[in-house]
Amino acid sequence: MRSVPSHKRGKMKKFAFTLAEVLITLGIIGIVAALTLPTIIQNYQKRVTVEGLKKEYTLLQQALKMYQADNGIDFDQIDTTLPAETFMQKYILPYVETIEECERSTKCYKDYPIGIDRKAKLIIYNKLYILKDGAILGISWDAATGKVFFLDINGIKGPNYSGRDIFYFFLVNKSTMKNSDLASKYEVCSNIVKNLNSGLYPGGYSDCFLPFTQFSRTNLLSGTKSRTCSRDTRLVGEAGDGCAALIMLDGWKIEKDYPW
Repeated sequence: MRSVPSHKRGKMKKFAFTLAEVLITLGIIGIVAALTLPTIIQNYQKRVTVEGLKKEYTLLQQALKMYQADNGIDFDQIDTTLPAETFMQKYILPYVETIEECERSTKCYKDYPIGIDRKAKLIIYNKLYILKDGAILGISWDAATGKVFFLDINGIKGPNYSGRDIFYFFLVNKSTMKNSDLASKYEVCSNIVKNLNSGLYPGGYSDCFLPFTQFSRTNLLSGTKSRTCSRDTRLVGEAGDGCAALIMLDGWKIEKDYPW
């Protein structure tokens, strides 16, 4: 390695950044961060949402399966005609850990701007239950063919919007469908539902009391069906019911066109 003669060392130029150059560089870094940070945060929030959704879906599935194993029955023998609270006490609560049971007008019943359009309010006529992990679980309404579960995956924390942290699951009982007052409608829809199995499905229900997992992705996003995962749905107050189904259909991912 060649050394610099001593008589030339004092003449060598010393390079350094000027204050202006430093400020310009920091400014560029700040602009890049401002442009990319929101995307990074949103992608993280989406991953957390999907994991929370999968966790609570698995929790419900396991509760129902444990009851079935304990009693030697299948989904068609689960009595979905029971009142909501009776159903919860029999089939779900013995198999999940809860820390609080909420009546109306308590902290479980925030004035949620629940719709995906941020306008509709939460209407639940039954008790809600705070789970050990902080999620809030309840039956939001009874269908003639099953039960629709309400799940706020992060509890009373925000944003409390359908499709963001509030999701629905539909427990289908095909046997009940055939024997209910909807028998005639079941016949009309028989070509659609003949291959449908009883069980717990992500999302609520729509035409012919079908779970949203039976719908195409295009229909879920277009809003042409009621209660889909679209802000343009015909039933604005119930928009977002199909969002859990959309996430599942997308391979448990929240894609770019998801109405986040």
